[in-house]
Amino acid sequence: MLAPINELETNNRRSTQIPIYVCRSNDDIYQTPTWYSWIFQIVCNPFRNKWDANKKETPPLPAQKGPQNIEAHPLTNSVPSLIKILLVFPKDDQQMDILATTSRRLGWSVSVAKDVEKAVELFQDRGHELVIIDHRGQRAAEADMICRAIRSSPVYHNSVIIALVKKSFLMHGEKDKIVTLDLLETGFSKALMECSHERILINELVGIYASALVPRTQLAAANALYLALDRCRDMVHVTNDKHIVQFVNKISEKLLGYKTSEILGKSITDIVIYDNFILMEQHISKGREFEGNMNCKRKNNQTITISCRVIPYSISLKKPNYYIYIYDTTYLSENIELLSPTSSLQPRETVVSQRKMSEIKPIEGRRRSSLRKLHKLQLEAPITKVITLLSNAVMEIESPEMAAQIEKAIDILQTTELYEPSLREDTDPVTTEFVEALLSSPKKVRESRRSSVESARFFAEKNVNEVPSLHMQIKGFKNPQEIANVLDKCLEWDFDIFKLEILTENRPLLFLGMTIMNVYRVPARLGCDEKIVQNWLTVIEMNYKVRNSYHNSTHAADVMQATARFMQSERLKLILEPLDEVAALIAAAAHDIDHPGRSSQFLCNSNNKLAILYNDLSVLESHHAALTFKLSLSDDSVNIFQNLERDSYKQVRQTVIDMILATEMTKHFEHLAKFMNVCNARIMDNQHMDVYPDVVDMSVVLQPENVVLVKRMMIKCADVSNPTRPLRSCIEWARRIAEEYFSQTDEEKKLKLPVLMPMFDRSTCSIPKSQIGFVDFIINDMIEAWDGQSDASTFYSVCIFA
Repeated sequence: MLAPINELETNNRRSTQIPIYVCRSNDDIYQTPTWYSWIFQIVCNPFRNKWDANKKETPPLPAQKGPQNIEAHPLTNSVPSLIKILLVFPKDDQQMDILATTSRRLGWSVSVAKDVEKAVELFQDRGHELVIIDHRGQRAAEADMICRAIRSSPVYHNSVIIALVKKSFLMHGEKDKIVTLDLLETGFSKALMECSHERILINELVGIYASALVPRTQLAAANALYLALDRCRDMVHVTNDKHIVQFVNKISEKLLGYKTSEILGKSITDIVIYDNFILMEQHISKGREFEGNMNCKRKNNQTITISCRVIPYSISLKKPNYYIYIYDTTYLSENIELLSPTSSLQPRETVVSQRKMSEIKPIEGRRRSSLRKLHKLQLEAPITKVITLLSNAVMEIESPEMAAQIEKAIDILQTTELYEPSLREDTDPVTTEFVEALLSSPKKVRESRRSSVESARFFAEKNVNEVPSLHMQIKGFKNPQEIANVLDKCLEWDFDIFKLEILTENRPLLFLGMTIMNVYRVPARLGCDEKIVQNWLTVIEMNYKVRNSYHNSTHAADVMQATARFMQSERLKLILEPLDEVAALIAAAAHDIDHPGRSSQFLCNSNNKLAILYNDLSVLESHHAALTFKLSLSDDSVNIFQNLERDSYKQVRQTVIDMILATEMTKHFEHLAKFMNVCNARIMDNQHMDVYPDVVDMSVVLQPENVVLVKRMMIKCADVSNPTRPLRSCIEWARRIAEEYFSQTDEEKKLKLPVLMPMFDRSTCSIPKSQIGFVDFIINDMIEAWDGQSDASTFYSVCIFA
């Protein structure tokens, strides 16, 4: 039975401040620190069987006087057994036998040595936590030598070394001499008086365990935590209550450029700039955590904005003593070269002097003051040159009408949003709202929108029958042969992705991905094992959210399948290099990884941590690209890039990131306009245009900057290829994306956030009508442009349904 020890029994143990409980059995009292024992049992029990198997059987114990019921004592279950003890006794005697017996009854592993060579050998082999050396009488000199030898051993680390002494040793003849100091100087941790009573020895050993072994274990754990903190990728600063820096980890030196000695002892305000620092200080001084974006000054005078969390820490229950600054710098630590200042730019005077004065004509008449400013720039952009040429042309034109048209063209070119579309005034209101919601930037200040009730008037229809889910129509596909039959058509445009979704139990990306990767020889081109590609696809698919009705791994597999089908085009085979094909498949598979089922605008409006991290710019697409490489590089078993040469890896990485970022709908018309300008212009300039109207000048398309445009358009067409699929698939995709928009609208209303797409109210929405607007203003032009460039007309036909 366990009971709290009484006042009298705790008087001589209060100094340890360890909770002590008493186990009572046949009037014998044993004390044990239960909470330490409980912790060690949890940690050590998994290894207990291993140690028990290696332990030597305990020899029969010699008969002892007094009660012999110690084996029934619950103490052996309370003190952990994973303790190795070394007894160094030159001769076998009763004291050594009692120590060995008592230790084994506690469940400890006992080793015995008789000389210094054997003691060091055993210690180096097993690394004992506790060593007891016979220091009695004439053996003291040899005991000191053994202690020094063990402490100088290369495996020694915070072991407890105890000197077994006689009672008379502590009663030294010299009155003012403290003999224990001699032992401490030699290297012993403490002295233990010889004793032949087992119960006393048990209490002594348990006391040594609680007061010496446990703190050393905790110290080792603290050192491990310190090492992890020092090596982690997130930058960490620790200050005192006066905001003086006490600790910085290694990543700080890499990111900020300061050496540790240059930061320690300085005020955190010398490194971190925060406009509301006083407000933050008031917040954290009350023991509350604080989070926000802070500007960190680098040694080269650059400033980087980092999301930071400040955690107050208090030793007592009063005001905090320390503040811990944790900066989310994982992405920055992987891309630190992007922060390096460019040294290739020439000084302003040198650049200006190198420009030919003949290219800068006098500015007169209708030339604007803004144009004068453009001429003063160090670097000229193509748009600047175009405005200059048009402005000069105005001076030579006599027709006022023509001059007015050129002036209007200059005004358009001088706007900052050259690719932002504007819908015609007669456009259907439903289409206007839907397209603007898809294309508008989160930072754009929009005019107040009509309420969802008012908008409902424009798209509510009578007798709208919901299209049943394909999951309800397809049944019984669990045969592996059926999966193989579906995958045989992996490069056909009418590929049934929903059938594969059911057959593979929501793991279509793994099965379809491996099939397509092998078709394009991805493992061989990356120089890695096929198993690693399989592991990578598994990890990528695990990080798609199954609960999303649309943005899940089925959508990723569908986009990957469309991309693979596009690359069967003979023209694309001429344009794309083998590594381009590999990068395109990787980008397609991971382009929506960890999608939350909400738009970027929603994340910005709700102050989501991703929006804060990416400053409201391309929030989701930046997250998809960053997480793709974070997961890929996290372990060799999934790192498909590990065998690529540095230049090849950079090329693949740049392509994957660029293609994923190209899926952002807010830049749709910018990508489309650039793509159409390049392709259409080359067709018109071709000298055989009259004979071969569809001929494309491949020498122009194969220029690196134009190949980039082709890859962007390829993944964009694959990403929204749903309306070009067979009608049944098209309807199912429309139902799924509408459900995701319904869910977002419901949450926006619940959280009282701006309703971004009020037309997607599940009680009034017409899914066909919303899709018609999407097809008319997004799909048609893009698919036609892609068809003209990639000779892909046999792939698909746009499905419009109402």
